[in-house]
Amino acid sequence: MAIVDTHAHIYSEDTETYPQSPEPYLPPPGRGTIEDLKNEVKANSIDRVVVVQTFTVYQHDNRLTMDTVRANQEWTTGVLNLDPFDSGSVSLMEKALAIGVRGNRVSVGWYTDDSILPEHRRLWEAAQRLGVVLCALLNPPNCRSLASLLKAYPDVPVVLDHCANLSATYFPDSDNLETVLGLAEFDNLYAKLSFIVTGSEEEFPCGDMFDGVRQIIDAYTPARCIWGSDFPTSLWIPKVTYQQHLAIFQEHLGLSEAEKSAILGDTAMKLWFS
Repeated sequence: MAIVDTHAHIYSEDTETYPQSPEPYLPPPGRGTIEDLKNEVKANSIDRVVVVQTFTVYQHDNRLTMDTVRANQEWTTGVLNLDPFDSGSVSLMEKALAIGVRGNRVSVGWYTDDSILPEHRRLWEAAQRLGVVLCALLNPPNCRSLASLLKAYPDVPVVLDHCANLSATYFPDSDNLETVLGLAEFDNLYAKLSFIVTGSEEEFPCGDMFDGVRQIIDAYTPARCIWGSDFPTSLWIPKVTYQQHLAIFQEHLGLSEAEKSAILGDTAMKLWFS
């Protein structure tokens, strides 16, 4: 069974080549580098990795993500974080695609009604033309705007990053989970099940999230669900290790072998590497 990590952030200790933003959110020294990721990949038998632009350190400067993918094309692809308000974003998307970067993350400019930002339309139209996967990083109040885009561009594959940041704090007394479940009607939307640890109020294996995750898997089906590690876990989910995060899906969620195969690898291979 192939295993694909669809959510790894990369950091560089070379701050001259890759300057950092003011007050960067950084992992401990020696963690989060490409060498650190290679160690985790080897130790946990990971086949492929999707490198996601690290906005909290590099913002819209995507050079590290692009250089990382260029140097590791045999086992990685990448997700940029293009500024929708920058007129050069579409040309950068085209340039990145040529070196193996297959995705772009949209993390700003989301409305709380069903309106669509014109700059978002530009990115979606480019993604449709180029065959690029879009990742939507937003919260449940912004999902009406996302639904409008999913309806307008049904051929663009879209990943719901962290399932709109679901949290056990809101289970079951809010509409947030229902909002995410409702989006399952759009066949071009994929659920990234990377929110278990960040959303949990418990220690490993974070069982307070299992019921909500099960509902999402049932709604989207395993053919539209993917796993992501949140590497480096020492920064983003420090109460678990990389191995433990993977073990939640391999051992603790009660997934069937067919569900594991789809969620941990098959779906992501088709989405990112076919």
